[in-house]
Amino acid sequence: MEEKIKTILVWAILIVIIIFIGYLIFRNSKQSRNTEYGDYDCSHFSTQKEAQNFFESKGGPKSDVHNLDRDRDGVACETLP
Repeated sequence: MEEKIKTILVWAILIVIIIFIGYLIFRNSKQSRNTEYGDYDCSHFSTQKEAQNFFESKGGPKSDVHNLDRDRDGVACETLP
């Protein structure tokens, strides 16, 4: 019985380690998509036009890694002046 408990404990620890490693890989891959140009959001821009130019220069709606066009209508940072 004691050997069975040890086996279950070892498997549980291995599963937790695998899940944690998977989380780290996912988190790092998500961050690496934004590091090529920095991690921009609408607060980095003074005007909507400035945000739109940046948005389009980085691929526009097809490649919105910075999530500047949240409603996916092709217009970045619509709330900026």
